[in-house]
Amino acid sequence: MTLEERLSRLEERLAHVESERDQYQQLYELTTLELQRLRRNLFGQKAEVVDPRQVQLAFEKLGAKERDPALEALLASKNSAKSRKGKSKSKPTGRKPIPEDLPVERIVLEPPGDTQGLKHIRDELTETIEWRSASLVRVIVVRPCYADPKASEHGVVAAEAPEKPIARCKAGVGLLASVITQKHADHIPLHRQEKIFARHGVSISRSTMSGWLQGCAALLVRITDAMHADALARSSWIGVDATGVLVQAPKRCKRGHFWVMVSSCGHVLFRYSERHSGEDAHALLEGFNGYVQADASSVYHELYRKEDVIEAGCWAHCRRNFFEAILSDEERALQAIGWIKSLYRIERELTESKLDASQRLVERKARAGPVVQGFFDWVKQEKINALPRSPLGKALQYADNQRQALERFLEDGRLRLDNNLSELELRRQVVGRKNWLFCGNDEAAQRNTVFVSLVASCERAGVEPWAYLRDVLSLLPRWNARRVIELAPIHWLETLKREETQALLDADIFRSVSAAQA
Repeated sequence: MTLEERLSRLEERLAHVESERDQYQQLYELTTLELQRLRRNLFGQKAEVVDPRQVQLAFEKLGAKERDPALEALLASKNSAKSRKGKSKSKPTGRKPIPEDLPVERIVLEPPGDTQGLKHIRDELTETIEWRSASLVRVIVVRPCYADPKASEHGVVAAEAPEKPIARCKAGVGLLASVITQKHADHIPLHRQEKIFARHGVSISRSTMSGWLQGCAALLVRITDAMHADALARSSWIGVDATGVLVQAPKRCKRGHFWVMVSSCGHVLFRYSERHSGEDAHALLEGFNGYVQADASSVYHELYRKEDVIEAGCWAHCRRNFFEAILSDEERALQAIGWIKSLYRIERELTESKLDASQRLVERKARAGPVVQGFFDWVKQEKINALPRSPLGKALQYADNQRQALERFLEDGRLRLDNNLSELELRRQVVGRKNWLFCGNDEAAQRNTVFVSLVASCERAGVEPWAYLRDVLSLLPRWNARRVIELAPIHWLETLKREETQALLDADIFRSVSAAQA
């Protein structure tokens, strides 16, 4: 073997060893990043909070490097806005006043000794909030029976038995509504409610309460189905998200999925599917025409192929990827977060101005448009230098791939910057499954979505969920099926004011007893 051949082989071997070294170095860095991410998730703060001073410093360095006119104008506007605000207002201190609509118990404490002949000057008042234990009421319905002794052929005369939401059920509408809200609004599983009722001296098994929920869901699903149809017909945009849930099965729990839809017209709807696929996403929004705001999951790709459905991106997801990249490339990740933070600042100022959709769109194009353009110019430049498999490289690639969807909010003033509404609503199921752990079967998961949809829609519409559920359970057996959408939470306050509604509610003796206790 000649020296040239040996040298050639050694050079090949050196190149191979250097390639392996680089690969192992990259694996080492990725493993270190994953370890830091796990430590932060386990022991650190869950919120994606970044020190604004760090973001400002990184942003100013970027401006000093590039001297981009749009960026310098943005920095100048930020500094001027900061100077206009001046010192931030301190948070109000002191105790919050006690609500005046609470029941009042007045207690007068006379001073010791004889007060005869003394002049009353003033009263010293102190207020205290006290707790009264919730109470169960035993309602006995007496229906006197009469007969005419002179005309026995007329038979016995008696009043008709009062109608109930669930036939032959011992629970009144107030108790049914309480079981629903405790489980699906307060996340108290049925076995804990069983213990709570036992402390009140009443034995109600969890199997009995499960039967109550099944009967209530059969009624309330009429409202959620009407809400679903109304949301698809009237909404200009719908935010969608999904999360997994365990469902009990014979051998071991299987995995199902809860979907959430937040519509522009005010409905919050949950649905359950056994799979997390494009077919399920398509079925969820079948018949909808408008914007769909979601993450970049592939399950929505089939939905976006429809000509009448337009994808709108989520800037919060885009920001999250750069937040994850802080551990590996802090300066450039903070620069990206600075761009996105500027968009949110502009959007907050437009919201405070209370502009309508058309005015908001004009302002967005004028103020946020240059920021978006500057951000994507920066993304295109930094992609050249970033490693494709690094956290920063993945964040840059995500932003570049989603550019058209992320710019969609510049086309319609009604759209939001992000899909955070859906994610916040989905937390109801995430918190719930930590308490009840799993659903008994697929039917139980379907019933869960009925109750959670109504509770979430109530809270978004400013309606108290327990009183709402009590009243609609009273009304549904006697309500016109064609007008069931009037019982949706977004229409409830208006429906409740009608004389027809009040007359039907007053006619329900069990509802009257529950309302009197409230």
